[in-house]
Amino acid sequence: PKEQQLLDELKRVSGEAFDQAYIKMQTDAHRQAVALFSTYAKSGDDPAMKEFAKKTLPTLKMHEKHVKELAVAHQG
Repeated sequence: PKEQQLLDELKRVSGEAFDQAYIKMQTDAHRQAVALFSTYAKSGDDPAMKEFAKKTLPTLKMHEKHVKELAVAHQG
């Protein structure tokens, strides 16, 4: 339901409004993913999943950085 709501929001807008909505959604999603993986990498209870979180976290952080750079570039 939440994802469908986000998709519906994107369908209602176009042009600059679409770009802004999409960038905000990506920024929020990456922030949440980094927080989740960071927490699990430190205190997860499944060793295999904990290791996966540790290995995946740098990639997620890089993607988050790229989204932030996109947001800054789009403002200018």
